[in-house]
Amino acid sequence: MKQTEHRQTAAEDRIPISQKAAFGFGSMSQILGGHSIGNLANYVFNMSLGVSPVLVGLAQSIPRIVDAFTDPLMGHISDNTRSRWGRRRPYMLVGAILMGLFYAAIWYLPKGWSEYGYFSYFLGTSLLFYAALTVFMVPWSAMGYEMTADYHERTRLQAWGNFFGSVGSLLFPWLFALTQLDLFEDTVHGARWVGAGLGLVLVITGLISVFFCKEGRYEDAVKQKKTPLWASIKQAYANRAFMRLMTVVLLVGSAFFTIMTLSPYITIYYVMGGDAKAASVYLGWYGTSWVTSSLLMTPLISWTATRFGKKKILTIAICINLLGHVAKIWCYVPGYPLLICIPPALLAAGFAGLWVIVPSMNADICDQDELDTGTSSEGMYSAVYGWFLKTSISVAVMLGGVLLVTAGYDATLEAAQTESTIRWLRILEAGMPIPVVLTGIYLITKYPLSEDRMYEIREKLKSRKQGLSN
Repeated sequence: MKQTEHRQTAAEDRIPISQKAAFGFGSMSQILGGHSIGNLANYVFNMSLGVSPVLVGLAQSIPRIVDAFTDPLMGHISDNTRSRWGRRRPYMLVGAILMGLFYAAIWYLPKGWSEYGYFSYFLGTSLLFYAALTVFMVPWSAMGYEMTADYHERTRLQAWGNFFGSVGSLLFPWLFALTQLDLFEDTVHGARWVGAGLGLVLVITGLISVFFCKEGRYEDAVKQKKTPLWASIKQAYANRAFMRLMTVVLLVGSAFFTIMTLSPYITIYYVMGGDAKAASVYLGWYGTSWVTSSLLMTPLISWTATRFGKKKILTIAICINLLGHVAKIWCYVPGYPLLICIPPALLAAGFAGLWVIVPSMNADICDQDELDTGTSSEGMYSAVYGWFLKTSISVAVMLGGVLLVTAGYDATLEAAQTESTIRWLRILEAGMPIPVVLTGIYLITKYPLSEDRMYEIREKLKSRKQGLSN
C-alpha cells in the first residue's frame, strides 16, 4: 500500500484531549442507548414472554420509521437555534436526561399481560425513548462535525468517539447474562434492574458531553439566514457524494443487523444444543470479541487513514467486514463454542472503519455543501446520516423477525429446534450479507472527495469569510 502525502494539522485546529474524551462519552451514551435494546429484546419479549419475533421486530422498527420525520426536524431545529448556550447543547441536555428515564421504562415490565399487551407497551416506551435519543444524538453528532475544520483532526475525533463507544459496548454482550444472575427471580425481573442501571449510565455519559464539549462555528452560524426545513432536507439529499456514502452505510449496516437477530438462536439451539444459560456466557464472549477488536482497530484505522487516505482504508475495512460474514460458515460448530468469537472480531474491524471514517467524511461533505450553498447545515447532515443508520437497523430487525418465522422457529420448543430450522437459519445468516456488502464496497470506491480537494475547499471558505468581514 502506497503512503499518501498528507498535510500536518495546525495547532489552532487541534482539539484538546479533554474535549475529545467528553465527545467520546457522548458516543458511549448514544451507542449504549441506540443498540442495547436489540441485545435484550428477543431474550425478554420472545423467549421469556412468548411475544412473536415478528411483533418484537415490528416494535423495534416502527420507531426508526418515525425517525424519518423526527431526525430531519431535529437537525433543522438545531441548525436554526440561536441561544446563549449554543445550537447543540441545550437539546443534548434535555435528550440525555429523557433517554435515560425512558430506557429504564422499557424494561419495567409487569407480569401476566397478553402478547399484544407486551407488544403495545414495548412499542410505546420505545417510541418515547428513540424520540429522546434523537434529541440528544442529532445535535451531538453535528457538534462533532464542527469541533475542528482540519481534515485529519476530524478522523482523530471520530476515533475517540468510536473508542469510547466501544468501551461502552463491553456491556452489550453481557446484558443477557446479567439478567440470568441468581439474585433475580427470572429474565424479566433481571431485565428490570439491568435496564434501570443502564438508564442511569446513559444520563451520566450524555451529561459529560453536554458540559465539557465546546461547540464550533457558532459565531459564523448566527450570522447566516435561517433555512426552511424542506429546502434544508432537499439540500442534503441532492448532495451526490453524501448520498453515495449513505447508501454504503445502509447496505453494510442492514447486511449485519438483519442476521444479528439470527446469531443468538444459532448459538443457543445449534452450537449449545438448546442450553440458553450456558449459551449466554459464550454470547458474552462473542460480544467481548467484537468490542476488543473494535478497541484495537480504532486507533489503527485513525493512523492508517491519515497516511493512506480515508477512502482506501474504508474500502479495506468493509472487505474485512465481508470476511467476517463468510467466516460464519466454518465457525459455528457444536462442541467448539469459542470459535463463534472469530467472526465478530472481523465484523467489528470493518465497522470500526465505518464508524470512524464515515462521520469524518460527513464533516468534509458539510464543508463542500457550505461552499456550494453558503449555509452551515451540520445538523441536517447529521440527522440524515442518523436516519440512514437507523433505517438500516429498523429494516434489518423487522426482516430478522420475519426470517426467524420463515425458517420455522418455534418458541414453544424450549430445548431444541428442528434440523430444517437450524439449516435455514445458518444459510440465511451466512449467505444473505455477501452480495449486499459487495455492492457497498463498489460504491465506496467511487467516493469523490480527496484530501487535496478538501484543503482547497477550506481555503475558499476562509477567503469568502474574510471577504465578508472586510
